[in-house]
Amino acid sequence: MTRVAQTPGNARQAGWEEWIRSAADERAVAEGYRFDLAAAERVRTFFRKFLRHSKGQWAGKPFELLDWQWQDVIGPLFGWKRPDGTRRYRRGYIEVPKKNGKSQLFSGLSLYLLIGDSEPGAEIFSAAVDRDQASIVFNEAANMVEASPTLLQRLNVVRSTKRIVDHRTRSFYKALSADVPAKEGLNAHAVLIDELHAQKTRDLWDTLRYAGASRRQPLHLSVTTAGFDRHSICWEQHQYAQGVLHGLIEDLSFFGSLRAGRPRTA
Repeated sequence: MTRVAQTPGNARQAGWEEWIRSAADERAVAEGYRFDLAAAERVRTFFRKFLRHSKGQWAGKPFELLDWQWQDVIGPLFGWKRPDGTRRYRRGYIEVPKKNGKSQLFSGLSLYLLIGDSEPGAEIFSAAVDRDQASIVFNEAANMVEASPTLLQRLNVVRSTKRIVDHRTRSFYKALSADVPAKEGLNAHAVLIDELHAQKTRDLWDTLRYAGASRRQPLHLSVTTAGFDRHSICWEQHQYAQGVLHGLIEDLSFFGSLRAGRPRTA
């Protein structure tokens, strides 16, 4: 059976033209990539149904994705599919203003990737510059599990080793920091690096870059606030994301979202 090449016109007919936002997206459509809104909505539903905030004015309330979290990150990241049905994106860089809930978003993503992504034996890692920063994403994820009767039935939180285990699928989530030396040999389904701009060297990033090489649809994602050294891995990723978004670099597997100046919206 011959596959019919997609075009932006096909996208309009399919009802997902709004998700074509860059030259890279247009190339993807022309090469047979498609946008699966149901796949993206599945992630949003997971957040809303199973996750609860644990701090501040939102404590105890369902995790309703903010507009920027849905439109700039979750929607495109999980909606775009390759012709073989796997996720389009393998690596990504997200830049957001401070106080926009990026660590909470990563906590929720860690849990979705752990049990909602249909990956047996998934290994999910969140990483940060030191133990304190690494604890932020883990502690929020652990709080979310303990606040959800459904997740608590399935997942085992081990705070002493910063692990969350799903024995049903032999999967786990673990927090890592740059000051822990041994990270080789990881078989990661997903790596989420928080506050990339705080990394003084590129050692942690390089160590984890190919940790998911043997996975079907691995995801290596970095998030950071603005303000970074121009001789750093963060600036390198910022520049690469700009190149992809502006059509100067052709890489359909790289996800970029540069919204450092955008205000927080509910």
